[in-house]
Amino acid sequence: MPVTSFALLVLSVIAAAALTIWAMSAWGMLTVLPLLLFVALVARWAMAHVPHDDNHA
Repeated sequence: MPVTSFALLVLSVIAAAALTIWAMSAWGMLTVLPLLLFVALVARWAMAHVPHDDNHA
């Protein structure tokens, strides 16, 4: 993994954590927690394994 990609990944994690802390302090845990769960489920779905398809169109 190139250094630039790694640095961008670290900065993205720090920014996401800061945004989460700000949102929890602004709107409260009961509002932010369902949104975090939704984002986690969407991320899990987006990174799910897709079986290979050898069929010709």
